[in-house]
Amino acid sequence: MLVFDVETTADPTAIPLLPPCEAPGNFRDPEKIATAIAERTAERNSRLALDPDCCRIVALGVTDTDGLVSVTLCPDVDVEQAALVTFWGAWSTPGSQPIGYNCVAFDLPVLIQRSRLLDVWMPRITLRKYGSPDCTDLMLDLSHNGLTGYKSLTFWCRRFALDVPEDQTSGKDVAALVAAGQWDTVAAHCHTDVVRTLALARRVHPWMWERAV
Repeated sequence: MLVFDVETTADPTAIPLLPPCEAPGNFRDPEKIATAIAERTAERNSRLALDPDCCRIVALGVTDTDGLVSVTLCPDVDVEQAALVTFWGAWSTPGSQPIGYNCVAFDLPVLIQRSRLLDVWMPRITLRKYGSPDCTDLMLDLSHNGLTGYKSLTFWCRRFALDVPEDQTSGKDVAALVAAGQWDTVAAHCHTDVVRTLALARRVHPWMWERAV
């Protein structure tokens, strides 16, 4: 099973391409206008790490054929490009069964857009609002394609009482960790997410492993 997870931060090269933020139309004082623009710009930029069109990959975690987890940190686009090449090679291996958590709405759009931007070959992948024929998304499976509401990976690991490590960080912390140079923490977070996703997949879809054996 190819279990995977990506961690992202804002791509600074995308920021100049976005329309400038504006102050509320009823503001007249130049100082208040400038403050409002600065605040709105900072708020918008803080969300770009979760925008597949405006982020970049800083960590890519995957399992190998033995179920071992590896994480590639991507401090620059050259490493990111190489990581994408390796990832799509694993994806395209005959018999590969890709599995993620919230991967249809986030991880795969990120992987696809970054591959396009960095001119990396990838297989044709079909994404739909409620799933993909090319990948198993555990969040969609456990929510019955959204019918019962989405819950976090942490919730489901605790709900099934899985013996997995707890994580003191989350995806929203990654941008700040990268800015602070705390790459080891980023790697640990990505590694933990893949380990927990793998354990959840084994619990929810044991037939995948039975078929593989």
